[in-house]
Amino acid sequence: MHHATYPHKYDKPPSHAFNLPRDGALTRLFREEFPEAYFNEEHQEWRLDWDETQFPEHGRRLDAFATTHGLEITHRY
Repeated sequence: MHHATYPHKYDKPPSHAFNLPRDGALTRLFREEFPEAYFNEEHQEWRLDWDETQFPEHGRRLDAFATTHGLEITHRY
């Protein structure tokens, strides 16, 4: 996955979304790696809100987790 090389400015911070079940082994690994993640009830997916202060390391961690576990990251604006 390609991540930006500079922090974008947004009117409303976007979220990175993962299509994972609420519970399960992979979800536990995800929660260990990203304790700030939360489950979005409306869309039934895990989300991580964009945090400019963690750029670019946060994007690298997201990409590494997704690649390692064969997951797709969806951007929610």
